[in-house]
Amino acid sequence: MTLTIIIFSILAAVLFLINLRNGKHWDGIKSGFKQLVSALPIILLAMLLAGILETLIPEEFIKRWLSQEAGLTGIFLGTLGGLLMAFGPYASYPIIAIIYHSGAGLGTTIAMMAGWSFLNLVKLPFEGGFLGYKFSLLRIGLGLPLCVLAGLIAHLIEVLL
Repeated sequence: MTLTIIIFSILAAVLFLINLRNGKHWDGIKSGFKQLVSALPIILLAMLLAGILETLIPEEFIKRWLSQEAGLTGIFLGTLGGLLMAFGPYASYPIIAIIYHSGAGLGTTIAMMAGWSFLNLVKLPFEGGFLGYKFSLLRIGLGLPLCVLAGLIAHLIEVLL
């Protein structure tokens, strides 16, 4: 987390200096502050949700079904969990992080991230409406094995290292 803060601080300083040369530095600060104010309640609620979820998921469930030892079962469950996770990044990342830090295997976690990114069912009504359901089914049909494959590769890396 500290590295992320350092990188974002450097980026913010560089962009501020670029905008300072253009005379738009206050516009950038005002815009960033507006975004912070609108996103802050979502971020706070997502962190609360993740904390509550951490206490609700039994440690035995994580060990049995989602840990490195769960293998392919954990990878499939991770993919399914990502597919069903109906949240945006503000909620999904904390939830996935809680599951990972609670003992889920790397393969399971990667499969969950991939499932959330590629397969998320929340997109289906919009995607089907704009692109057609044939496209949606093809995306899911192609994405599913890719999520499992990503989970398997991550699992192998975790086991071998």
